[in-house]
Amino acid sequence: MPVPVTGAASPRRLIRDEVFLRLLDAIVDGDLLPGEQLYDAEIERWVGVSRTPVREALNQLAAMGLVEILPQRRTRVTPIEAKRLRDLITTVGVLVAGVVRDATPLLTDADREALRASTDDDSASAVRTGLTADGFLGVFLRRLDNGTVARLLKRHLPEVQRALNASTTTAAFEKARSSMNALADAAIAGKADKAGRAALDVFDKGLVTIADDFAASQKESR
Repeated sequence: MPVPVTGAASPRRLIRDEVFLRLLDAIVDGDLLPGEQLYDAEIERWVGVSRTPVREALNQLAAMGLVEILPQRRTRVTPIEAKRLRDLITTVGVLVAGVVRDATPLLTDADREALRASTDDDSASAVRTGLTADGFLGVFLRRLDNGTVARLLKRHLPEVQRALNASTTTAAFEKARSSMNALADAAIAGKADKAGRAALDVFDKGLVTIADDFAASQKESR
């Protein structure tokens, strides 16, 4: 397990939260690859903590579907499974569409300006960034301020983000980017239903094809 090279845990955070965030970032960003074995001792040395917060963090990641724990056998980063990924993208898309639809009437001028800025970048990385708290999705989440939905997305969106980072396709991002621009235009115009449909298209017509690409590559490797 080649752990990333970073500094020791920050004293400003609870230790278990620090370990969780370090591992989460490493898995989502692809520093820890799907299927890679995770060893408590190496994580302890990397983050500079004892075994208990490491196990707590791994259990939390397992509940999110990012880590697979087989007691007395192994702990590893969960492999990307195409069918699960497709189902997850569809489910997250429905959640995001609802957030966008309900939050659109609540947007402020500053929110609309942030959405305009989000359409300036047509790269694949813009799609990845858009689906974070700092991207276009964060604009709607903050304005809606629904804790239940926010917790659901916080739990399930990282698994989608991991697949986006691991994908080598370009077509899916191009389709998703087009829908994101349509989403921003509709939301800025105050058209809530249209914005919600565009948000669903980001996932159902764009990102879901990433699952098809993983299915094809997994079939070839067998």
